[in-house]
Amino acid sequence: MTFPQQTVLRQQLAGVRTLFEAREFDTTRIGELAPLIEHFEIRIPFIGGFSSGKSSLLNALLEEPLLSTEVTPETAVAAELRFGKVPRFIGHKGDGQTVAVTRQQIEDNQLQMLLPKGWLAIEMPCAALADIQQLVLVDMPGWGSGVDAHQRVVDDYASRSLAYAVVVSAEEGTLRDSLRRALLELAIQEKPVLLVVTKAHKRPDSDVANITRQLTDEITQLMGRPPLAVSVTSAGKRDVVQLKKALTLLQSRAENIFFQSVTQPWRGLLQHASQLMQMMASQDFKDAEAITADIDAFEQKMAEFDQRLQRETEALEERVGPILGAIRIRVDSALAQRLESLTSLALDGCNISDDVIGTARLVVAQALKEEFEPSMQRYLDRLVDALPSKLDFSFQVSNTHAGQRNSDGEFGWKVLSTSLASELLKIPHPYAKIAAAILPILGILMDNQANRQRQEAEEARKRERAKSQVREALAQAAGRIEAQLRPAMEAQIQKAKESIAQSIAAERSDVERTLTAKRQALQQGEVEAAAQREKAQSDLNQLQAWLAALPVDGHA
Repeated sequence: MTFPQQTVLRQQLAGVRTLFEAREFDTTRIGELAPLIEHFEIRIPFIGGFSSGKSSLLNALLEEPLLSTEVTPETAVAAELRFGKVPRFIGHKGDGQTVAVTRQQIEDNQLQMLLPKGWLAIEMPCAALADIQQLVLVDMPGWGSGVDAHQRVVDDYASRSLAYAVVVSAEEGTLRDSLRRALLELAIQEKPVLLVVTKAHKRPDSDVANITRQLTDEITQLMGRPPLAVSVTSAGKRDVVQLKKALTLLQSRAENIFFQSVTQPWRGLLQHASQLMQMMASQDFKDAEAITADIDAFEQKMAEFDQRLQRETEALEERVGPILGAIRIRVDSALAQRLESLTSLALDGCNISDDVIGTARLVVAQALKEEFEPSMQRYLDRLVDALPSKLDFSFQVSNTHAGQRNSDGEFGWKVLSTSLASELLKIPHPYAKIAAAILPILGILMDNQANRQRQEAEEARKRERAKSQVREALAQAAGRIEAQLRPAMEAQIQKAKESIAQSIAAERSDVERTLTAKRQALQQGEVEAAAQREKAQSDLNQLQAWLAALPVDGHA
C-alpha cells in the first residue's frame, strides 16, 4: 500500500533523474528523496512502565503471542513492528551489526546478544499492519526513572516519530513521574500522543471510564492539548478495535507528513529546474556578450552573499554566550526550586542524579526552543533575503525530519532541542559527591540514643549541611551543562552554515552551467541557439506537466 502522491512521485522519479543528469544539474537531493519515495515509513513508539501491557497489546494486534511478556528492565529490547509479506526477524546491535533472530528466541526473550543498545526489526503478514503500512509500531522497553530509558524514548525516536502511544494500565490508573517528564519534553517538541488504556477487563467499566477521563485531563494539562486519540483496550479479551481506529487516524497523518517532507521538496526541485529551462528557452539575450555580462553580475552577487553568510554566522556565534547565560539562569532557578525535595531524597539515601538531569533536560529543551531557535530562524531568514534573485531557496527551523533510521536527508531544525538536550547525558552525575558528604550525616540521624530535642536540633543542622552539599553539587552540574552546550550549539551553527553553503553551491552551479550553455549555443550561431531553445522548451513542458500532476495538499 502506498499513498496516491507517493505513486505519482514513483512514476516521475526515473524521468526526473534522467532529465537532471542530461542537463548536468545537481542530483544530490534526488538521491536523498528517492529512498523515501520508494519506501516511506514513520514510527509510533509505545511507551509506558513495566507491566503496563504494551507487549500484550501488540500481540493482540498481531493476533498471535509473538512478543515475550516475561521481561525485566535488564533484558528488554526495543522491537520495531512493520508489515511484511512473510515473517522476518532481524536483530540490530548497537554497533550497527545485524544478526539473524528466530521466532523462538523472540517468544522466549533470548535476545541478550542485542544488549545493551540493540533493537529488533520484525516484519509480519498481519492484517492490522497491512492497513497501516507507512507506520512502524515500536514496542519500547518499559521504564522507571532511568536516564538511559529516557534517552532512547525521546532522543533516539523523537525526530523519526509521528506520534507516541502512551500506554497506562487500568490497574495502575495514573502516570508515573518519569512518564510525566517525558511528556513535558515531547510537548516542547509539539509531538502528539495517543492515550492507550490497557487491561480494561480487570476493572469495572465505570472505574475504567473515570480513569480514562483522569488520564486524558492529566495529559491535556501536561502537554497543553488533548491526546490525538484515546483507546481503551483489553488484550485479555483481544479487544483492540479502538486502537486500530487510532492507528488509521495516524496513517492519514503520515500521508500529510509525506507531503511536507517529500512531495514539497520534490516540487521545489522541479520548480528550480523549470526556472533554469525558462532561462534557457527565453530569447532575452541577443548575443553572447550580454550573457557573459550577466554571468559576471551573478558571480559578483554570489561573492557578496558569501561575505554576508560569514558575517551573519559570526553574529549568530556571538549570540551563543548571552543565550547560554539565559539558559544557565533558567537551570539554576529550576534546580533551586527543587533544592528542598532533592535534599530530602538524598538524606533518604536516594540517587538524585536522574532527577537532577531530568529536570535540567526539560529546562534546557524549553530554553533552546525559546532562546536559540528564534535566533537561528532570523539568521536563516536574513540569508534568504540576501540571495540573488536567480536562486529560489528557503530554509525553515520547523522543517520536519522523517525518514529511515539514521537518515540525514532533511535540513531540519525541529529536532534541535532534542539533539542538544541529549548532550546532558554526558554530564558526570553529581550524586557521588553528594553521597560522600551525606552518608556520615545519615549515621548521625539514625542514632536513636540521643535526646529528642537535641536530635531535632542536630537533625536541622545536618539537613542544612546536606542542603549546602546538594546546592554545591547542583551548581557544579549546572556549570557542566553550560560547558557541554556551548560546543554543541556552536557545532549546530557550523552545520547550518555548511548546509546552506552546500545547497546554494549546487543551485549556483546549475545557474552558471545553464547560462554558459546558452552562451555557447549563441556563439555557434542562431541555428544552434534555436535548437537549444527548442530542446529547453520541450524539457520545460515536461517539467510543468510533472508539476501539474503533484497534489496541492497532503491528501490528494
